[in-house]
Amino acid sequence: MFFFSKNKKPKLNVPLIQRKCGVTAICLKEVTSTNDILKEYAKQGAPAFTAVIAESQTGGKGRGDHSFFSPQGSGIYMSVLLKPKGKTFKPADITAAAGVAACEAIESVVDTECSIKWMNDVFIEGKKVCGILAESTTVFDERFVIVGAGFNINTPEGGFPEEIAGIAGSILGEKSLPSAREKLVIAFFKKLDAMTRASSSELYRAYKDRLFILGKKVIYAGTEAVVSDLAYDFRLELTMADGEKKYLDSGEISLSYLM
Repeated sequence: MFFFSKNKKPKLNVPLIQRKCGVTAICLKEVTSTNDILKEYAKQGAPAFTAVIAESQTGGKGRGDHSFFSPQGSGIYMSVLLKPKGKTFKPADITAAAGVAACEAIESVVDTECSIKWMNDVFIEGKKVCGILAESTTVFDERFVIVGAGFNINTPEGGFPEEIAGIAGSILGEKSLPSAREKLVIAFFKKLDAMTRASSSELYRAYKDRLFILGKKVIYAGTEAVVSDLAYDFRLELTMADGEKKYLDSGEISLSYLM
């Protein structure tokens, strides 16, 4: 059973998307969560590179228990099904690959520079414009990974909710760009395919080069620390005030230098 709105489909050029990046695109106007919808398709045997794309989500998901603000008319939200074979990817590898792909996709559409806040947030000029969520699941003994990406293309009407207004931003702001959604979707899927084929060292370097929090002060578990390095398995190295090293493979860090 699929949980999506019966509203009309968005005006995306689906044949163009499928032709340009080789995905089987399922485009819907409003869904609960593109990741959740795609999980249902995966359980029914959907092939690799099946994608769900929506104009809005009523239950968009971030990492942990966080929600992802996904209003109608200002962003594009998508998930793609990957079935890694041969080269084994961990969720952190996929998240890193998707983060780099999102940065490169945005930069291919607009003249800007993107960076990454560990582990899954893409920033432009200090504002979050994209979030990534990779989820690994096994169905009938077959392992697959769903990569979700939500892009804030324009500032929503009325602005962002108060709780995220200080950190959320958009790629175009109030400007318009013809076919921005199609261009961004196509570029993201193409860049993601390339990054998942990259060697471990290439992926690590591409991700670390965009990690803007290296050397910065952050707050972790209520205590100030310095981000001192990134491990090769994408764990974040923190140096605490007493000199102790901590390695994070998950969890929230706050950007204390922005406070």
